[in-house]
Amino acid sequence: MGVIFRDDYDDQQDSLMKSIAIGNTWQFRIFKIKAMLWGTLASVTTGGVALLVDYAFYKFTDSPNIVAWLLG
Repeated sequence: MGVIFRDDYDDQQDSLMKSIAIGNTWQFRIFKIKAMLWGTLASVTTGGVALLVDYAFYKFTDSPNIVAWLLG
């Protein structure tokens, strides 16, 4: 309830909040690492697909790249 009238319920809440904070800290760290890895993988994959599509345009059309093909 407060600093003056502290009881067992307050102690339980304090210890619960401490354990939740520790759990969230690790969960957030793992989430950040996973997000960074998946973001890096998605970026590399997107770049690779763009590279392959651009090469396909170069190889199979008269245009030197995608932008030149789109602008026409």
